[in-house]
Amino acid sequence: MVKESTQVPPTTLEPGPIYDIRYKSETASKNRYIVVALNIYPYSGPKKDRLLHCLDMDAMSLIDVKRLALKAEGLKRMEDIDYYEFNMPEGRKNREFYAKNITKFMNQVPNVYKTLKIGNIGTVKVCNYDFEKVLDNQTLRKYGLIQEDTE
Repeated sequence: MVKESTQVPPTTLEPGPIYDIRYKSETASKNRYIVVALNIYPYSGPKKDRLLHCLDMDAMSLIDVKRLALKAEGLKRMEDIDYYEFNMPEGRKNREFYAKNITKFMNQVPNVYKTLKIGNIGTVKVCNYDFEKVLDNQTLRKYGLIQEDTE
């Protein structure tokens, strides 16, 4: 469902986008993940100590992706590139969103939650996900992915 992707430095990871990540770890179940970034913690510090909390897109059905879009306050256009990302709340609101929605989502979708060490991340590509194949027309219009009908 990824239409295209663009390589970015691992230091630019942020909550909301879908990323294609190459990962090096002896304990990881695979070395490539397509993920939705939830948050990075701690916010600052050495790369080796920071963690990317994310959802594995391979574990999600299309219905799960739609549910996540609705829970995440929809979609928004990314600032630096013409792709859409999940509209994840920031700061304190991110913690509330996480506690209210993500914990429940993790219980409903087995093996979806991942914690990746940023120090073990190799190549990162931000993905242009094909939300038009997942979301209904009403939801696509609501978040600006398609224009209103003029008929």
